Amino acid sequence: MIPPEFQPAKRAEWPGGAACAVMLCFDVDGETVALSEGATYGSHRSFLSMCRYGPEVGAPRLLDLFAHYRLPATFFVPAHVAGGHPGLVRRIVAEGHELGLHGDRHEKLTALSRPREEAVLDRSLEVLERVAGVRPSGHRAPWFATNPWTPEVLVSRGLDYSASEMGDDVPYLHDNGLVEIPGQWAMEDWEQFAFHPEPAIGFQPAGHDKVLRMWWDEYLAAKRVGGCYVLTMHPFLMGRPAKVRLLEDLLRRILEDGGAWIARGREIADWARRGTGTPTGESV
Repeated sequence: MIPPEFQPAKRAEWPGGAACAVMLCFDVDGETVALSEGATYGSHRSFLSMCRYGPEVGAPRLLDLFAHYRLPATFFVPAHVAGGHPGLVRRIVAEGHELGLHGDRHEKLTALSRPREEAVLDRSLEVLERVAGVRPSGHRAPWFATNPWTPEVLVSRGLDYSASEMGDDVPYLHDNGLVEIPGQWAMEDWEQFAFHPEPAIGFQPAGHDKVLRMWWDEYLAAKRVGGCYVLTMHPFLMGRPAKVRLLEDLLRRILEDGGAWIARGREIADWARRGTGTPTGESV
């Protein structure tokens, strides 16, 4: 006899009795992806133009989409991009979205010494606060690559949360009290759509039906376990017209389902810090 369907334990409780939390976030890398991969402004013009599409075309289109549905998002922006596209950064803040840190030129932190990582973080804070008029409280490491000392460096600069690791289905605390909002590679558009032949990035682009099905299945699974659904996107990819339609289809399904708390990173981190977003039965 077949036993009843397995019911996994709920990992967390969410505001208003929501079945899961949803964090919709964008890494607005702009040309820093090309620069961090060795491209220069005197060469690799196709690569640079593909990356610039993000802040110049893709991000404004995505902001229009989120304004249409009145949904909040979190935008992690490198300092180099914020300085080069101040109007976009100010629009992100003016429309009620969260602005987060994402390095200066998309540096891989694991290639940096601690003093150099601290210098990059200090510059990132200075530029974003000067351009946007607000001080970010969240950080995503470029390439999701962190050092053992990264949480300590972030807390020393007054940051509240990181969104760089993948160690759980719900937010958790580092030893120093920093909140981690974990993601996963399957919930990234890069692995699905990024491609450039030289310098070589990405893979063979996936079909939209496959990606929509996978991301919807991940949402249903997050509801089942009371998880935190973190969708990480890049405007140079998801800002393309067909990808915007894919994202809209996903958002409409989530909204019609009605089981999600859609929130900015800082709100999810605050909920977790109060103990209500951490794994059920564990205290902080």
